Amino acid sequence: MHVKRQRLMVLLNALYDQGVDSIPIEHPCEDIGELVRIELADNGQATVRFTQGAITYQDNREAIPAKHGEPAYKDLPDAQTYTRTMIASGHVELKNIDDVTEFVRRYGYADLEAGHDPVVIGLDANIMPWRLPEVLGIDSETGDTDEKNRNATNGYALATGVKEELDWYFKQHNTHELTAAFGKEFERLDNQPAGANREGLLGLYEYRRLRTNRTVDIVECETGDEGIVDGYREFNEESRKTAILLSNDRGFVERGRDAGVPSQVVEYPVDMPRKVTGSWTQATELLYYLAVLFGVVELPRVTVYGVWNGKDGRNWQHEQLDVDCRSPKIEPQLDRDFRILDTALSS
Repeated sequence: MHVKRQRLMVLLNALYDQGVDSIPIEHPCEDIGELVRIELADNGQATVRFTQGAITYQDNREAIPAKHGEPAYKDLPDAQTYTRTMIASGHVELKNIDDVTEFVRRYGYADLEAGHDPVVIGLDANIMPWRLPEVLGIDSETGDTDEKNRNATNGYALATGVKEELDWYFKQHNTHELTAAFGKEFERLDNQPAGANREGLLGLYEYRRLRTNRTVDIVECETGDEGIVDGYREFNEESRKTAILLSNDRGFVERGRDAGVPSQVVEYPVDMPRKVTGSWTQATELLYYLAVLFGVVELPRVTVYGVWNGKDGRNWQHEQLDVDCRSPKIEPQLDRDFRILDTALSS
């Protein structure tokens, strides 16, 4: 059954109702195995234990080519991407969170009533998949306000050059190699994005989501750091708005600053703590990212596919996962709970 990202709470509730309050999220390959473990509490909190930190995961991944071949290795996200899922779910902070906060405090929170120019966020391609403005509380719709009730930002300025960098992906055609390495679950991944291309597709559909759901200016520009920065420079000079840029690429940020465009590098931590406590909602976000980036993950009683043969643009747009119920008890409960939710939303 297809389950939207926003409805993954129903899956956690169903497992919890059946007495499963400690939920390992595992890769089907035993040589990778358990990634994290979510421990649900009845007060809405959930503790996440990182069974594999980034360094341990990297060591396990590096051992894959010798045993299972290069295609299997390339299908696994690298350690940096693995770490970013924890940041995107809100469980782990940026390495330089204080610098980013100070940057937004300096350039954001425009006093529109006093005639100040609106401040809009520009995102580099390496930032796009992770919804960092929402995680950081600076999104124009969901973010926090300051003591004067001003929003940190007032929308987005999205570069066409960034979209072009995201608008490609390689489809997996050799699933027999992955099936031999990782298990029968990977039979379903044919004709779907492979490896790092899943991250790119997350970014592409985040770009499209922002265009649909937020106040957005489109910055026409070429691809590449120089073309993108020039586009933002012209935007700031010619519009009555100020774009501020976030990127994980220090060279991009330095080029932006040299051009007079406020720019801030975003740094990710090298590793993560052994455990953190967050909310059930954050746990569903982590599950979503892990399922998409690894392609398939196993939970007690269900297998969750982030990609599967037949997943199309509409599935990506609606941020759907495919949940295969291995237990005969879980599927009827999910069907019932989704019907109840649908009824409540339609009334």
